[in-house]
Amino acid sequence: MAGPRLGHVLVAARIAAGRGLQPGTTRRHPTWGLTFLTAGSGRYRDARHDEPLTPGSLVVVHPGHPHWYGAEPGGWDEHFVVFDGPVFGLATRSGALSSDHPLVHGLPVRRWAARFAAFDRPRPATADGRDAEALALLTALLEARDASTGTTRRAGRPGAVDWLTRSVELLDGELTEPLDLRAVAAEVGLPYETWRRRFRAETGTSPWAHRSARRLAAATDLLVHTGLGVRDIAAATGYSDERHLIRRFREATGQTPRAYRDDAT
Repeated sequence: MAGPRLGHVLVAARIAAGRGLQPGTTRRHPTWGLTFLTAGSGRYRDARHDEPLTPGSLVVVHPGHPHWYGAEPGGWDEHFVVFDGPVFGLATRSGALSSDHPLVHGLPVRRWAARFAAFDRPRPATADGRDAEALALLTALLEARDASTGTTRRAGRPGAVDWLTRSVELLDGELTEPLDLRAVAAEVGLPYETWRRRFRAETGTSPWAHRSARRLAAATDLLVHTGLGVRDIAAATGYSDERHLIRRFREATGQTPRAYRDDAT
């Protein structure tokens, strides 16, 4: 795979009962990373910070920045993403991201867990796809930063954060129920074709593909972290039947759900 033109996501996953870094150590990661806590608590330390971490806390790790973070006894649940590329360096040089501000607190857990879980999927096969994914992640990081300061970033009318955040909420919600995409466009105040084009421009994917990826990510999470059968997982994540889930899962991963579960355990 060729190196990133703008950036790429290296790996993304969910961890239950994680521990963070070994106590008493200091790390300097060669790439970027983020950790978003969904349960449990812990602490983050670097030369300027010594702060508690709770559900809704986001840690953004800058390459080469010495730091430590770890969980309290009992561990924490987290979504993590490892990423790299020139676009993130540009964001740092412009001041949009800074190692002086590696933490965001108080993010709504359900909304932002779904946002970061969307990157827990097979990596795009093309350079354009990897660039689009990196830009979508950068957008998420900037919106998380703005949410912590009460800032609303706007790009035309209506505000980019307002319509996009609401769109993602609607697309990620109630995966077991059918969703009328035209109704989502109407809900956020945009004509359908305008909404569809703007959503793709902001995220690098279509609304339908975004919802499909969320459904597959939810099915994968249940597959790895529960003992539910494939039929029950299909019903819980909105697939028409077990065969539908198996077909989509094989298309995305090259494996059946059962084979994927066997490899993950």
